[in-house]
Formats: sequence, C-alpha cells, structure tokens
Amino acid sequence: MIRLPKGLPVRQNVNPARINLPEAMGKLRGGDFSGYLLFSSEQGDGVVLFQAGHLISAFFVTPDQKLRLIAYDAIARIFETSIRGFATLNIYRVSSDLVPYVHSLLHGRYLQQGKELQHFNVRSLLDYIKENGTTACLRVYSAERCSLIFFDEGYPLGFFHDKGNELESAADLKQSVALDSDSRIDILEVQSVDQLVLADLMASADLHPIWQRARQILLDEQNSKEREIVNQSQQQSQRHKQYVLNTLKTIAGTYLGTFGASQVEKAFSSIGGVVGLQEMEQFYAELQRLARLVASQSKISEMLNEMRAQVKVED
Repeated sequence: MIRLPKGLPVRQNVNPARINLPEAMGKLRGGDFSGYLLFSSEQGDGVVLFQAGHLISAFFVTPDQKLRLIAYDAIARIFETSIRGFATLNIYRVSSDLVPYVHSLLHGRYLQQGKELQHFNVRSLLDYIKENGTTACLRVYSAERCSLIFFDEGYPLGFFHDKGNELESAADLKQSVALDSDSRIDILEVQSVDQLVLADLMASADLHPIWQRARQILLDEQNSKEREIVNQSQQQSQRHKQYVLNTLKTIAGTYLGTFGASQVEKAFSSIGGVVGLQEMEQFYAELQRLARLVASQSKISEMLNEMRAQVKVED
C-alpha cells in the first residue's frame, strides 16, 4: 500500500476504467498540473507524479511489495489495472516545489517499516539522523491519516500533512497523526532533491501505445475466456449427447436385443444428434417405425415410455 498525505483534492473516488488515461494525463500536462494521481487496488497501488505539467515519475507496488515498478513499466501496470476495473483513482494537487520530495520518498530505501509509534523511541531516531547527517523521510500514519517529515543531511526541512499542498516548517501537535492510537512510522533513506534528475516521461514517449497494448491484453484475455467457455460448452454438450445415446441403446437392447441398439443409432443419426424436445420426438417416431419390424406395438410403447422417463429433455 502506498501511503501519502492527501493534498488538495482535485477528483476523488473515480473509476479510471471509464477514463482514457493518456488523454486525461495530456490535459493535466497542458494545464501545468503539479500533484499526483493515486491508483488504489487489491492488485497493487500506483502513483503518477506531475510537476508543472511534466510527468516526472510513475511508481507501482504490489501489496506484498515484492514487485516494484517504475517509469513506463509502472505506467503500463497502472493502465492494465485501471482498464480491468480494479482500481480507484484519487487526484491531489500540491505545489511544484513539493513534488520532488514525494518522488524521493517513493524511490527511497526502507530503514524501518511499520513500527508502532507508541513503542518507538522517536528522540533517539532524531538524534541518530542529526548525528549521522542522514537524508531521510519519516512517514507517520494511521488508518486514516498520513504525515511526512523530510530531513536533508540531518537537518529537518519540513512537514507534508493531509490537506496541505506545500512543505510546512511547523506541525500542529494537537492535530498530529502521532496522537492516533494506531499510528505507525516508516523510516526511509531518500535522495536529496538537489541531486534528482527528473525527466518528462510524456515528452520522451507517447503513452497512447502503452494504453492500447494494455487494452489489447485485456481483449485477448476476454477472447481466450470466451473460447474456453465455448469449448467447455461444446464438450459438455457432447458428453450429454453420448450419455443420452448410451442410455437409449441400453433400454432398446433390453427390449429388442442387438437389433434395438443398432436401430437407436440409426434413428439418433437421423436427427443429427441434436438432443432437443422436438428432435427427440422425431427420434421416437423414427425408432418406433424401425422397431415394428421385430416387436409388437405394446412392447414398443413400453420401451418408448421408459426412454422418455430416463431421458429428460428441455426445449
């Protein structure tokens, strides 16, 4: 799960399956948007970062964090997850200056993860960061809230809170997420934003082919599933036909011997092996005609009645 403070909401709880994402991102680019698109799903979470209209970063991680994708690989997975209808999209605006800090967090290296804050010695941690000149981000979060604290070579730079859109120099302790009973902390070593080299991914490549490939993958899977359903239906139908034929032959053999079984096959072939209500009545009429060569009408009628009782047919 990707945890980020909720910036200034632009759109929330959107189904991205209903959106042409390359076109939507093109509009954000044209509007010099700064902020991030957060895609949440059971298959994984993705983030797309914009800075002044430049798509500078994309990140995707699975719930177990064993798969972490960046750049175009992340965009492709985000597109695929969205097209399948699995994701929820939230768009938040933040200042252009804050975006690189979010980027550095997403690509940071965990030093500690998911520690219960009430059992964690925060003072010792801050002393360690300062003494070692660590460039890091502390993420303090609960089920509903999240805050980030950035450090550059041991010195605190500022806070990013929910409903904020820039790096703030102070925190409102009364509203701090650290007061939540379920608050936890992640510690990530990050790259200094002064050292970041950020490229515009939309300037380097057209996203539409990535989108079309994701759509084609889904279409191919749907076609494959449909073919599998048809094959299974055909196999089931064939098994049912064979069961009906074997049942009819067994009954005919009881009443008419070997001749009866052979006549069942002949009458069954005359209806093309179709096991429908109308076709089966045609079968019984043909079998009755053939059976008159060797059996009385009463015996034939008794045989046909047993066949109708044993072979249930729906129109």
